[in-house]
Amino acid sequence: MSFPSFFALLFAGGALRRRRALARWLPAFAFFLTTLLGSGMAQATVYTFAGGAVDTCTLSNKVYTCPYPAYLDWDDAVVIGSGYTLKVTTSVTVTYNQGLTMQAGSRLVVTGNLDIKGINPPNLKVADGSFIDVGGKFSMGDLKQSLSADITANDMSLGTDAITINGNLTSKTSIAIGSYATIKGDISGTIITTSAPVKITGNVTATTSFSLASGSTVTGTVDTGSLVLESSEALIDGSAYVNTARLEYHGRVSGIIYCKNGTAKNKCDCVTNNSGYAVNKTNGPTCEAPSPKTPHHFLITHDGQGDTCLPEKITVTACANATCTAPHFAGTVSGRLTGTGDAFTIAENAGSVVVNATRIAAGAVTFGLSELTLAPDTGLACYRSDNNSNSCVMNFSGGAKLKLTVSPHPAATDNILAMVAAVKANDDNTACIAAFQGVAHDVQYSCNYSKPKTGTLPVALGGQSLSCAASGATAAAKTISTSFNMNGIAQLPVKYADAGEVTLNALLDNQKGVAKGEGKIVTAPASFLIEPATGTIRAGAEFDLKLTARNVAGATTPNFDTADLNSASGVNHAVALGVDCHKQGGSLGTVAPASPAFTDGVAALKATWSDVGHIDLKVSLTDFLGSGLKVANTTNTAAAGSCSGKVGPFIPAYFKVELADTRGFYYSGEPFPLRVSAMNKAGAVTLNYTNSLALSEALTLTAVDKDGVAFATAPGVLADAAITAAQFENGVTSSATPVKPKYTFNTWPNAPTQVRLRASNGKPAGTDVVSSAPAGAEAAIPQIRTGRLRIGSRFGGLKANLSIPVTAEYWTGKSWLLNGDDGFTTIPRGAFALKPTVSGMAVSATFADPLMLVNGAAAFNLSVSAGGPGPVEIAVNLGSFLQDNTCIGNTVGTGLATNAANKPWLRPVVTGCGGTMARDPSGRATFGVYTPENRRIIHVREVFN
Repeated sequence: MSFPSFFALLFAGGALRRRRALARWLPAFAFFLTTLLGSGMAQATVYTFAGGAVDTCTLSNKVYTCPYPAYLDWDDAVVIGSGYTLKVTTSVTVTYNQGLTMQAGSRLVVTGNLDIKGINPPNLKVADGSFIDVGGKFSMGDLKQSLSADITANDMSLGTDAITINGNLTSKTSIAIGSYATIKGDISGTIITTSAPVKITGNVTATTSFSLASGSTVTGTVDTGSLVLESSEALIDGSAYVNTARLEYHGRVSGIIYCKNGTAKNKCDCVTNNSGYAVNKTNGPTCEAPSPKTPHHFLITHDGQGDTCLPEKITVTACANATCTAPHFAGTVSGRLTGTGDAFTIAENAGSVVVNATRIAAGAVTFGLSELTLAPDTGLACYRSDNNSNSCVMNFSGGAKLKLTVSPHPAATDNILAMVAAVKANDDNTACIAAFQGVAHDVQYSCNYSKPKTGTLPVALGGQSLSCAASGATAAAKTISTSFNMNGIAQLPVKYADAGEVTLNALLDNQKGVAKGEGKIVTAPASFLIEPATGTIRAGAEFDLKLTARNVAGATTPNFDTADLNSASGVNHAVALGVDCHKQGGSLGTVAPASPAFTDGVAALKATWSDVGHIDLKVSLTDFLGSGLKVANTTNTAAAGSCSGKVGPFIPAYFKVELADTRGFYYSGEPFPLRVSAMNKAGAVTLNYTNSLALSEALTLTAVDKDGVAFATAPGVLADAAITAAQFENGVTSSATPVKPKYTFNTWPNAPTQVRLRASNGKPAGTDVVSSAPAGAEAAIPQIRTGRLRIGSRFGGLKANLSIPVTAEYWTGKSWLLNGDDGFTTIPRGAFALKPTVSGMAVSATFADPLMLVNGAAAFNLSVSAGGPGPVEIAVNLGSFLQDNTCIGNTVGTGLATNAANKPWLRPVVTGCGGTMARDPSGRATFGVYTPENRRIIHVREVFN
């Protein structure tokens, strides 16, 4: 956050003095002198907004309100605690050396502009689940910055460097996204522009326009007024809703482009296509108009000729366009067919319904629709198929009719009866009555395949075998004596060994007249045989699976054919493939394909399952061809409530190894947190790889070079590299029992080295699971640094309040350098040993507990509370015991009881006190001014190497 320079303070006028500039002038002047003298007195301050008081800010209900953060210095930092809000009622600019940390669930509100584009990336730590609200302009990204937060602003400028944002972006006006930006979240604004290239994973809503630059990708849905995909290779991996779109060279939309103002069928009227890919061709645009809210019109389809007292199939379609071409209206609509009075409902996404309409009186009827729940835009149309006209008139013929009914049943079922009813209208056309009573007639029967339209197996009826003809063809008939009872009903045994729908035709033609009719026989498979591959299968990988549709006798039903049933407009014939049970009691996961296709009664497919363990598969068929018939089978042969687990075992496809925090480096010997996940081939976690199900395994970690190749000579050793099976929970190592290996260099100091962490279960080929493939599975590639902690020595007057610097350094390979990336190290107050060397002297120290490094540095204040003058020895206990082991002169340790900081990786290796070993760091504070003639030290100079 930007503030006045030293010289601005030094020469400030009255206005600045009235803003308490004098209070800031003194420490600034001290900083100036310190800089000249090399004393290092000035230290960065961390202001934490997490419940405590902060200068000039008010706190109410976890909301800090700060009119102007005037106390912030050029290298100060701000930390906003989880659940707290910091509201600044002016514009804010964060500069390079300042820091901003937002913990998960925190919020930063700036009523003016917020500019963080110049902040050093390691100083910007914004955790997932944070919120940034800006009343003015939000700017970031002059450097390679990253943050995780939902951001709202009046407008946004998102950088010239490769920024990363995990969160949603909402602007009242424009958003400008710079080159190489990666954004994972939804974006909305009025005008959204990008530079080349960017990667956006989320939906984009730009009310005015959206421009996607060369080489950029959006994975999600785009909704905008004007869309431009710039040359070349700009890609929207999803659908786009636009008023207009311009696709430059190789610009692509993988999904549908929905033209908000409409488009002709098979055209893209809203698109200027300069992509080089043709419309409706590979990589080219495909366009549609958005789905309407009401039907354009209704269409009634009929064949023009019907029989009284027999159901006639009338199709009612809710059309979405003037030509009534698919896709049809997707909503639900109900009504009544006038002329017969039959009610109907078109289900959601169905588009049409077949009405079984029955009329008693003979004559012509004009169809219409009434009681509609949704009124159409333009009204009603009809199509009469017998004369290819638009007539809504259907002619119903009277006289005796034969009505054939067969109950739907599994294929090849015995003891099924075909009911043949002779019906006619009564004299006043108010009811249908028996046409024949107590009489036998020779009736000619034939059959036609319906769904599918062809077949091979015959229908057995009344002791005769009927060879069915293809749909629409004339079938050979056989005469069967049919006895009608006093209710005009006859019964004949019927059996069909295949699956599907067959039309059964009947004709009675004798000297008393002619009666004819037809009925449908619907038979479903009686069962499905499930034959999965045996052996070990990797989660998410393909395995062989064979499904066979069978009749009651166990024979294959060849007409259970997906393509043939589709071509015959068959409905509800899709077979659902799923997981019946998990032997170990785990998640059922996801099996694919969810609906396998059958050919000649068999589905031979490549299936996948998403998780690990042993499972049983199930297949089911519901309401086959609308008949209500259902079939369900499983591989489970165990008793009720148990699971045999005949399929599997399934094991992970690979392990994914990631760092469990956001740090990019760790010190040699410092444990670093890892997250190891058992993954399926599709890149999802296998939830069943968990200790509670006894499906997890013991793993071993190894360290290889950053490219994944074994070190020719390893620079160090990886310790604590074993992962137990008990550490896995829901496919991921548990945070309750974290995986924390450490890598220690063989020599001290050693130049920074990146290592890649690899996980393996150590099993033989075929059952081995590793993290070395696919690419990206080994995301934990930390840099290991040799580190040390230093305590600066300071001197001053007896009443001085000395600022004692504490810094972390790392070995570059040539020299020691301040580790500005260290914003993580904390040291408890009790780990510091403060030992005056003069009898009767006592000191007082003031600093945060714990002391936290910011940009590699921190400080605490030390003053004399009694006695003196004299020196004070300072040491930090970085070990695990209750005393430090520093070397002061030839003496080991200060001898004072201290708390263990347990950070031995920051101990420098020193020679002295009888040997060379890692020892705790020490420094000295000297209080009191000695006269020159009594001073033994002529010159002091600190050398950093």
